[in-house]
This record gives sequence, structure tokens and C-alpha cells, in this order.
Amino acid sequence: MTYRTPAQRLGMTANLVIFLGILYTLLHLLAILGLLRGYRLPGLGLVIALGILGLGYGIRHGSSTCLYAATGTFAGLSLYFGALVVAAWKPYHMLRLGLSTWTLWRLCHAIPLMRLLQQEQAFPLPMSRYGERFLRRLRTRSG
Repeated sequence: MTYRTPAQRLGMTANLVIFLGILYTLLHLLAILGLLRGYRLPGLGLVIALGILGLGYGIRHGSSTCLYAATGTFAGLSLYFGALVVAAWKPYHMLRLGLSTWTLWRLCHAIPLMRLLQQEQAFPLPMSRYGERFLRRLRTRSG
């Protein structure tokens, strides 16, 4: 098993929150455009999805308030999707329940990491190696 530093583990959690924010935003945009059926209140869902996206970037930049808000948001989403699974046994609701619960678990484990990294003043978190590689290519092409 590979050992990851606290900065890498917190960065992976922030990336997970950002990914889910982007995914939920795209799904709710498709629902607003009428390309997906069965979404209740797609406008409110879009606001929540954009909030999740912003919370992910807040975590990446070292805001413990964003970490706690994201933890509360995913706890609420886990409860909501759990109620939907109980009410209507659909695989889609089970998938969203699994993603929300997994993210909640990761966020709960990130709280002590955030405190540790704030004491070390290690923010903003370093970019991933893929992001660095992408930016390096853009910089060589433009200049």
C-alpha cells in the first residue's frame, strides 16, 4: 500500500468534492434543458451542485469552514438519498447514496488533516502531477 502525505490525502478529498460538484452540475443542467427526466427541482439542485463545487475549491485553499460545510452538505445528501432508496428502490438513488456516503466518510477523515496542514501553513495545496503536466504544455505552446 502506498503512503500518502496528509496534503495528498486532503487534496484527493478536495478533488472528489470538486468532481462530484462538476458531475451534479452537468446532470442538473441537462435536467433544466429537458434532456433528463425525473429530477425534482433541477434549479435548486443546480444551486446545491455549484455550492458543492465551490466548497471543494475552498477545501483545496485551506478553508476549514468549507470543509465543515461540505461535511454537513454531504451528510444531508446522504440522508436524502437514503430516504429515496427506502421509498423507491432504484439503482440510480443507490449510486448517489453510495457516492455521497463515501464522500462524507472521506470528509470526516479529512478534518484532522485540515488542522494539521493549517498548523504547517501548507495552503493552497499543490496541484496534481496531471495538472502540472497540462499547464506545462500550455506554457510551452504559448511562450
